[in-house]
Amino acid sequence: MNNVFGRHRSGRIRLCAAAVALAASVPAAAGCGSESPAAQEQTVDLTKLDTGSYATQPTQVTAPDAVAAGRLAEALRLGGAMPLPMEIDPALTTNAGGVHPFTSVSDLLVPEMRGGKTAFGWLNDTAFTTDPTGFTAGFATSARTDSDSSLGYQLTALVMTFDSDSDAAAAATVFAADGFPDYGNGVGEPAQSAAHPGALLSWLPGSQYLAGFYPTGRFVIGTLVNNREKHYEDISDLPDLIAKSDKAIAVTEDRLKSFRPTSPDQLTTLPLDPLGIVRLTLPRPAGDRTANGFGGALDAHSALHDEDKPDTAQAMFDKDGVDAVGYGAGALYRTRDTAAAKDLRDLEYADKFHHPIDSPVGLPGARCVKYHGPDTHAFPFACTVSYGRFAAQVWSQQQQDAFQRISAQYAMLANDK
Repeated sequence: MNNVFGRHRSGRIRLCAAAVALAASVPAAAGCGSESPAAQEQTVDLTKLDTGSYATQPTQVTAPDAVAAGRLAEALRLGGAMPLPMEIDPALTTNAGGVHPFTSVSDLLVPEMRGGKTAFGWLNDTAFTTDPTGFTAGFATSARTDSDSSLGYQLTALVMTFDSDSDAAAAATVFAADGFPDYGNGVGEPAQSAAHPGALLSWLPGSQYLAGFYPTGRFVIGTLVNNREKHYEDISDLPDLIAKSDKAIAVTEDRLKSFRPTSPDQLTTLPLDPLGIVRLTLPRPAGDRTANGFGGALDAHSALHDEDKPDTAQAMFDKDGVDAVGYGAGALYRTRDTAAAKDLRDLEYADKFHHPIDSPVGLPGARCVKYHGPDTHAFPFACTVSYGRFAAQVWSQQQQDAFQRISAQYAMLANDK
């Protein structure tokens, strides 16, 4: 079975610069309201767990920079409104990386850990060095039709919010002004969509790339269609690229009808932990890049953007009632009940490349594996555990670190009294 959680690999979600605005501190006193798990869990002596220097108590989410935290919260809200690529085209079932909330347009150009730029990094860098007037937040997602990137096509889509309609229109013009720089296949050429005449399009005939920026109200919808298969076959098909861009714009614009951007003067009032799961998610140590993700929480729909196989993950989310996912030094999934959490825990890494290893001392309920397979970017060690209605996952380059992370995450959940 494909990896259910889809979080064990490096380089999928890059660190969102604004995530540092959410700092975990001060042990929380209130419980989270989940079902009472104590009687259903195998007895674990928390004092016997090796948790290293990781936190073991629920944490209170605070915001040293309230404005930055509010913008990140808005970016996370956008993730819930954006359609999954497979909802635009059912064939787009393989995550292509680059999925992230962002509060600076320069985040679109930063290379990912796996090497190479994010998809929008193929655009002219000069248009993405300074945040345009009125820019608040954005969310990007990307998927392709085949696990082999040389087959089929890839779609990357994003949405950015602005303070006003005029700010959004002006920003779209700036983003599209220079199109593609010359990467050896010529510079970008203008293109036109009959369905969306307001979309500012630029394409690279030699590479079969089409980029577009479409202002609509306070939003800018960005699309990048990359058909590498036709490029390798030396087929130029601009109408097909435009049709795929049009579909992405149409579906995304329709979804945005139900999304109300937060007024600029109200950003600081957005809750930092609206789903009540960040306080129970193991915090990432300062400077840690193992998780290579953002600190925060997403609802189930938003989290599917980041799954390796969103269609497979959606089936599991539906089966086990996942309604919230927290990201920190690992990932924490809130399920329907205790049985569902154990089901999600046990299905993780159920494939031929992940070989079971002993559980951490004192935590026999944890499931740990060592990876032996073709993916050179996969973390060699990973563990999962469940507690009550929560299922947690961690991954690391070192076995001891993976053991300490999963033990600390378990202790944090158990200490939520």
